[in-house]
Amino acid sequence: MSLWPILWAINSAPVADAEERLILVALADRASSDGTDAYPSKKSIAQVALIDAKTVQRRLRTLMERGLIAEGNQDAARRIPEHFRPTVYDLLIPYSWWSPADMERVNSERVGRGLRPLTPQDRPDLAEAPPRKARADKGRRRKKAAADGGTTSPRGEDSESPGQTGQEGGTTSPPNLPY
Repeated sequence: MSLWPILWAINSAPVADAEERLILVALADRASSDGTDAYPSKKSIAQVALIDAKTVQRRLRTLMERGLIAEGNQDAARRIPEHFRPTVYDLLIPYSWWSPADMERVNSERVGRGLRPLTPQDRPDLAEAPPRKARADKGRRRKKAAADGGTTSPRGEDSESPGQTGQEGGTTSPPNLPY
């Protein structure tokens, strides 16, 4: 685990929404300093991102299509029995994101692990995040169910809030009870 991938995922990754960001953070938490060899299970990612494992699966596919992650070296998870082994992912943190001093440290660590140093060609800049979709109900007034379960009225048209009894806001103290 290294802080650099986590910082990239939190601050700089071109994500579409909070779910993608949290999935990247969950992967980054388990990645090496260069963003490689992250292999949390879909269930672990789902727990961090507070979403369903099937949603994680769909979002991982989307992140791969957009080039933010790629399948990594599957041997990184060889210590886990094959029938339990999760997929290993690499976060494709752009070369330009790192400062020269940080990239020097990352590359020296990679050489120590028997990997070749990263180059700008290995990690090109990523495309911008896709535009956010507007809500389907944007600009429409919301309906509020009537207390009697009948018709609905637009929010704000009823004269009294539920539970209001004519008192000016706040709370009242219970009567003094002898204990």
